[in-house]
Amino acid sequence: MFRLVYSPTWFYGKDLLIDVVSVVVLLLIAFTSVKYYKLNKRNKNYLYLAIAFTLMAASFLFKILTNFSIYYIVLETKTFGFITLVYKSVRYSNLPLIIGFLMYRVTMLLGLLLLYKMYVKPENTSFAILAYLILVSSYFSRHAYYMFHLTALIFLCIITFHYWKNYKRLRKPSNKWLAYSFALITLSQVFFVFVRINELFYVTAELVQLTGYAGLLITLIKVLKKGKNGEKARKK
Repeated sequence: MFRLVYSPTWFYGKDLLIDVVSVVVLLLIAFTSVKYYKLNKRNKNYLYLAIAFTLMAASFLFKILTNFSIYYIVLETKTFGFITLVYKSVRYSNLPLIIGFLMYRVTMLLGLLLLYKMYVKPENTSFAILAYLILVSSYFSRHAYYMFHLTALIFLCIITFHYWKNYKRLRKPSNKWLAYSFALITLSQVFFVFVRINELFYVTAELVQLTGYAGLLITLIKVLKKGKNGEKARKK
């Protein structure tokens, strides 16, 4: 047996709504990136950005579907009056749940890896090797939950640091919002690492994550608004 549910009972379903918000924000950014790529196909970064955020959105979709299945089992278990400890864990034989969480971790880390490669561009490190390491760490993180979040934390720290340097160099408000948003998403991973200590860490992590993705949405709105204003100015 191993534990898959870290949310307190009263928070069931609320984390699903938070993840839905994350999916919507990530897909909006991916869609916008595709639009910019079509306007300037020489800039491949827009395409890579779209793929990265689509992978991250897919990750949350896997998480939503898996958690929904688990919470359904929990509610059914409670309905039939079983011992409450039953819903604290899921058997290894429950393959769909295992695959769901594995895909959640793999797609999230692949998305972060793509962002990492875009900005850091480590010349001596093959993307295939890094992808392999992600697959291995994602598989074994089903035994050590914190390994996945530690890996995501490392990637996010590097990506956030890049966005902060970019803001310092350009001094654009949208860059500042982007850096702050990713900083919050990075912070959420810190709380996720400690969820086994206390369920409230899970709640805190989800709320901090929600704030981070809300910040990304604000950043996207600011970028689109600035683009529209620039287009109007050119027409005049």
